[in-house]
Amino acid sequence: MSVGYILSQAGKKMGLNPSIANERDTLLRFLNEAAPELYISFDPAGSLMEQVFKVNGDQTLTLPNYVGELRAVREYYSMQAWHINQMRPRYNQFNWSDTWRNFRLLGKRALMATVTNLSKGVISVVEVETPPIVITLTGPIAGASCISESVTMDSVSKNTVNSFTDYVAVKKDRVNSFDVTLTDVDGKVLTVIPNNELEAKYQCVDISLCPWLPASVSTVDNYVEILYKKALNLLTLDSDEFPAFGFDNVLVNKVMQLWSEEQGKADVAAAYDAKAARTAARIQEDANKSTEDVIALVANPHDGIHERTGTAVSRRRRLYSGT
Repeated sequence: MSVGYILSQAGKKMGLNPSIANERDTLLRFLNEAAPELYISFDPAGSLMEQVFKVNGDQTLTLPNYVGELRAVREYYSMQAWHINQMRPRYNQFNWSDTWRNFRLLGKRALMATVTNLSKGVISVVEVETPPIVITLTGPIAGASCISESVTMDSVSKNTVNSFTDYVAVKKDRVNSFDVTLTDVDGKVLTVIPNNELEAKYQCVDISLCPWLPASVSTVDNYVEILYKKALNLLTLDSDEFPAFGFDNVLVNKVMQLWSEEQGKADVAAAYDAKAARTAARIQEDANKSTEDVIALVANPHDGIHERTGTAVSRRRRLYSGT
């Protein structure tokens, strides 16, 4: 099932017809509010993917646009786990050890590569669409901290009027048929807006200094395996799919929850929210019924603050041994 099914089911309950443009826009507005709310609440079954990437130490890495939030990282060949940290711990008085096997999350950015040539940007598309799409670029230029410029793509390639020193946002006016690419005059790709998104956004991470500081061009070294959550794209076409299969009816209930909230029906909204949560939990449980779970029982380091006495140790031994 797909967006078409969700709009049809929710439309019947709301009295809206997804075949009528303005009513479809209303349905999509609620759907694209409901989908992120559901998606960030847990990792739905089928939403996680894994992929191998080649990295070097002491560098900033921009992950592909289909990569959402990271969940785990390990070396591909040795299978040794890496750490994932936020940015703040590095600046503590006694900072966490982040120089070995560590990813620091830098958040999402508009660019996949740093601006090195302070020239006019070059925007290109595969074909001119009818009507032409409009690209809006925001960022600093010489003499101004932040400006915005709009470019109408009535040609397959257009230059910006301004020479941006950086880009904080690169957006387009609608979902279209082809990707939009922004390069500098030397042809270096700075960012790409996927055709099914309204803006460019990429997950950036800082790779630790060690153990791979020397840059490697080897085809067998410096590979990590990343477990990540699939990015949630804008849902607009009837054929679009939620990143995890089987949650269409959950989304219908989430749409009804938001619709009821806007209608001032708090009790109805709460009922739909509970129904959505209950159904999602059942789907999740059903998908994981065959998996093996491991529970590790380890001593808390705080247990060693005070020396254990012989009496206490004997009492604990008798308690757990049944003697």
